[in-house]
Amino acid sequence: MRFLLLSALVPVAALSAATFSMDSGRGNQLFVSQGCVQCHQLKGMGGRTAPDLGRVLDRAYTPAELVSTMWNHAPTMWSAIKERSVKVGDIDEQAAADLFAAFYSARYFEMRGDAGRGKRLFKDRSCENCHGLTTSPNPQARPVSQWQSLGHPVMIVSAMWNHSPDMWNELSKRKIPWPALTPQDMTDLLVYLRNTSAAGKVSPEFRITAGENGARLFESKGCGACHKSGEPSPSPLTLTAEAAAMWNHASFLHLQPPRIEPDEMRELLSYSWAKQFFETMGSASRGKRLFTAKQCARCHSGSGPGPDLSKMAGPYNGITMMSALWRHGPAMLAEMK
Repeated sequence: MRFLLLSALVPVAALSAATFSMDSGRGNQLFVSQGCVQCHQLKGMGGRTAPDLGRVLDRAYTPAELVSTMWNHAPTMWSAIKERSVKVGDIDEQAAADLFAAFYSARYFEMRGDAGRGKRLFKDRSCENCHGLTTSPNPQARPVSQWQSLGHPVMIVSAMWNHSPDMWNELSKRKIPWPALTPQDMTDLLVYLRNTSAAGKVSPEFRITAGENGARLFESKGCGACHKSGEPSPSPLTLTAEAAAMWNHASFLHLQPPRIEPDEMRELLSYSWAKQFFETMGSASRGKRLFTAKQCARCHSGSGPGPDLSKMAGPYNGITMMSALWRHGPAMLAEMK
């Protein structure tokens, strides 16, 4: 599978002005240069003694969960690195961001799809009433074979949104209710359609621009009328889940939602979606209890050998925690022993 560039300027904390430019190309290179490839596979290349980091999982998997898994397996990982005399380098926050981009480009955070279920959904959700695979019953509706967006997630989000007014009018004429889609529905549909169309067989391109115009577009497209700028969602969404959410959202904006071109959608997603995806929601009170229960406080509350985390500036998220674990984990493990 060929993986293309994912470049995104992603705010790494809601209260911080710090940003990272995430690049899956650099991440793929780091995967090799850092020695990860000796034990892990990514995009079909690498060792087999550790989990395949490009494997599509059977559930949504967030960056925070990935870092948690790394934490739990870190002692075993460091032992294997020592036994194999693997030469590893430093992973700063930029490198961690690039590695996350590489994992995302490998669809590591997407749910597994079912083509058979997608085929049934294509019928049950009334898609086939207008769209055929090679020719369409409705001459105004393009057949699936002409959908160039199937291999480009950002274009899918844009197409789902822009298609909604015409879809609404057609469904109203036929007295068919709006076909709501869950993220799993969307994933299954895309797996089915990609398998039936040459346009869908291209390697998915995960590319998000810097988002410099995101704030302006957020207001000019009317998003700010209902949504607070930068407000995190209850749970992080993959791009496929975002496409489903935009589709369902259109059901009550059917009068005339603003058209959003793919380049504009990239800007909006970089401004809002990407930050939310890499910023997992949590409970500060539960985190405080865990900080004590997991004995973090013994070293990191100002009286121990570790830095006082309450006095350290900067964001805390999957990217920064991955970097901190890699850079300070071995010394921390030795201290704990």
